[in-house]
Amino acid sequence: MKDISIVVASRNTRRTIGLCLQALSEQAHDDKIEILVLDASTDGSAEIARQYQRINVVRADPACLVPELWKQGIELTSGQSVAFTTANFIPAGNWVKELMLLLQSDHAAIGGVFEKQQPDELSQWAIYFLRYAAYQPALAPQSATQLAADNAVYRRWVFEKYPHLLVDGFWEHEVNRRLKADGHSLFLAPSLRVSMGYFSTPADFFQQRFLHGRAFGAERAAHTSMPKRMFYIFASPLIPLILLARVTMNVLKHSPHRFKFFLSVPWLIFYAVGWAFGELSGYLAGKHSQ
Repeated sequence: MKDISIVVASRNTRRTIGLCLQALSEQAHDDKIEILVLDASTDGSAEIARQYQRINVVRADPACLVPELWKQGIELTSGQSVAFTTANFIPAGNWVKELMLLLQSDHAAIGGVFEKQQPDELSQWAIYFLRYAAYQPALAPQSATQLAADNAVYRRWVFEKYPHLLVDGFWEHEVNRRLKADGHSLFLAPSLRVSMGYFSTPADFFQQRFLHGRAFGAERAAHTSMPKRMFYIFASPLIPLILLARVTMNVLKHSPHRFKFFLSVPWLIFYAVGWAFGELSGYLAGKHSQ
């Protein structure tokens, strides 16, 4: 059994996968560390990944979402702990070393923070703020209620204890909520850093937000009463405003990139609307499906 398995999900990441895997291959020299790329791309990303001899590459259905790729990675690896990212991110030069140090603790899961490569289009900055404004480098080490799995590590026993939470993929928010409810510790470590490169086209990210929002809404609908579900349906037009308000608060509190944030607001609204339509679709469907 390996000490750490690093699972990298890739969906059309040709622009960044080489940088991501180069950073990992330079750090993961120990035979007790394995790296697995789950690639659901149609842009040749897998061919780039196969250039790295110590990295295993598995092709997946292009229809797979990132949480589904992560689930496959969990099943195909043997590490006592499983670290996750996507090939859109370039790990810091000490990323693997920090993983090993942080895993000396007894936390069930440990997550890190997200930086942003510059310069880049405002559409990319909007993705960064929408997804990672709550995980800024300026944060202090702290106990957490949520972690972003794009830069996180979980103990293997988490997946063995809660296999029912992996039926439709590794949706970390569901797993995190269950861990906290059962009294397990989550920790946010700013020393664990990745930097976001080019993520996806605006159209692709809008579709991703729709699909992830639909999964979230369907899961919530499956565990709520009909009156509460009806409330969520009728309140769904407020979702973009709620998301924008939440992101704005996190940016104003923790991010040095406030000017970029304000310039990217139109894109933020666009992406938030995609999530809102997806969430509404999930409430109407009433079952967990992607």
